[in-house]
Amino acid sequence: MTFKKILFVCMGNSCSSPMAEVIMQNLMVKTSLYWEVDSAGLRTWNTGRRPHKKCLQILREHGLRSDHFCRQFTVNDFRYFDYVVAMDEAVFKELLLWGSGNPANKDCHVLLLSSFGKNGLPAFIESLSPTHKLKNFRCAYYQIKECCKQLILSQKVDIVKYELPSSEDEDLYYANKEKATQELDSVDPMPESSNGSGLYILPPEVRSQSSSTDPSYSKALENSLLPPAMPSCSQGTQRKLCRKCGQKFLAAL
Repeated sequence: MTFKKILFVCMGNSCSSPMAEVIMQNLMVKTSLYWEVDSAGLRTWNTGRRPHKKCLQILREHGLRSDHFCRQFTVNDFRYFDYVVAMDEAVFKELLLWGSGNPANKDCHVLLLSSFGKNGLPAFIESLSPTHKLKNFRCAYYQIKECCKQLILSQKVDIVKYELPSSEDEDLYYANKEKATQELDSVDPMPESSNGSGLYILPPEVRSQSSSTDPSYSKALENSLLPPAMPSCSQGTQRKLCRKCGQKFLAAL
């Protein structure tokens, strides 16, 4: 599987690009791709600060969080990242100017996120700023998420679906474990030797019977002394999806 590095870029790295970074990271985990994802801004307005509180609030509403600190985009990012994704057309045009004539931009592709819409058509992404209302951030979240899905599909990668064990299997495992524990607690300990050496000895009647050549008796005696085997909990499975199934899987995320 090809490992890729993606950088989302907006003007201040406070609203749009941090949201896209977290959304793409979440999609990476769910599709078992694990690409490196980061975000940056063209300006130094918010360098060293946390993303805007409205951006963080929308992410929390969807069970996500961001540990990102705003930073400025540099020319060296062209050399490190495979894809530099602009959040709007103004940023896209400026990135093209940054990359024109720059030898570091030889292997880096500058993309516009809104160009990855459904059915290959351009999409609309709400332009965000700290002055916008919370409903604008909510709309932008779903728009960015849909474009990120199409961006993943455009790379023609193998999407792997990780299936966790069902709750019924877990309930059966813990029920068997509790039953086995109760059986072990109900077994009487073997008598200790009278000389206080701490060694365990078998009763005389068992020692006399242990010399028997009956293999079935030896096997039964061995099984009676060993604790019951604990059932193993079923592990999750990974299943590689075809392109059509991958589209359906991403659409459901």
